[in-house]
Amino acid sequence: MEYETVRTELLQAVANVKAPDGFRGAGKEEPAGDYCSVSLDGFVSTKSALRSREDVTAALRAHGWKQAGAGGTDESLLTRGTWAVFVTRISAPLVGEDGKMEKMLHELRISADCEGNS
Repeated sequence: MEYETVRTELLQAVANVKAPDGFRGAGKEEPAGDYCSVSLDGFVSTKSALRSREDVTAALRAHGWKQAGAGGTDESLLTRGTWAVFVTRISAPLVGEDGKMEKMLHELRISADCEGNS
């Protein structure tokens, strides 16, 4: 089933990205096949944040995904068959109660949808 293949490839693509708490993920598929999506997200370490999106997209390209677009250094769109995958890196400061920045947080989000959902 294509859904399981896509889900497995996404999990393999993020396996080498250093996310201290791992990647949270969800997938949905109706028996009729008219709704299918896979979402993964996780905070990545500052050390791996700069290359995390590139590492994931390179792993997906190795599985036959085609780069369809990129939004600067923070977003990539890949496609294969009836599926589209967005890989997005988001950085934002964590501000403490005193209003001072405590540290920078880096999140990696991967969202895949089959045709009709994207």
